[in-house]
Amino acid sequence: MPGVQDQIAAVLSGITAELVDGQDIDTVLRMITAACARLLGAAATGVMLVDPRGGIEVVSASDEQARFVELLQSQIDEGPCVDCIRGDALVSAVDLDGEPVRWPAFTSAASTAGYRAVHAIPMRLNGRAVGGLNILCTRTAPWEPWQEQLARALADLTVLEPAQEGDSRRVDRLVEQTLTAMNDRVRIAHAIGLVAGALDLDTDRARALIQDHAVARRTPVRDVTGALIDGSLDPAALASTAGECSER
Repeated sequence: MPGVQDQIAAVLSGITAELVDGQDIDTVLRMITAACARLLGAAATGVMLVDPRGGIEVVSASDEQARFVELLQSQIDEGPCVDCIRGDALVSAVDLDGEPVRWPAFTSAASTAGYRAVHAIPMRLNGRAVGGLNILCTRTAPWEPWQEQLARALADLTVLEPAQEGDSRRVDRLVEQTLTAMNDRVRIAHAIGLVAGALDLDTDRARALIQDHAVARRTPVRDVTGALIDGSLDPAALASTAGECSER
């Protein structure tokens, strides 16, 4: 279908352009999240990475509900993304109602949250899985071959930057990014709380305002959150940015 092909080309071109321009990983992950929703029918997405200190950590989620489901996987060591990382293979559950045995706790939590299907795609570096892209759907969703190929391409883009390093630096670079992402997650949560409290918003809307401000100002998300935390950026400025964007 030419229309779908054009959309795919535009989305992949936009993401790679941001990577070439050196945008921070939060911006790139936000674009990948949008691509999963637009092209793959995802209701939510999450990214998990192997923690250099052991275990698997959630480094990104499209909303708080998805973050809860992803955190559950890492805490109980159970779920499709955990399996996809350990097995270095795509794991699909096209109907979670049929998965009570494979992932009993995860299936119950995901179903309660309204998700009906999950697809987990390994993020590979140096010939092994170093993380996983989780695609959560609110309807049963068997995939066609082109959808699986696109999902794999999006997962590959999440590790494109460290993949550009020499072999001796690739794993070290990913470790650095993982630890940075974990630290950024704590700071982002702090900033989201500040914005939500100041503007009387829910956390998902506060997160969206921070991300929109970063994109509109061509500024890394970590710089925006840092400015909010140290007081040099007024949360009201984020609402003004949202108003400017809606008028365009």
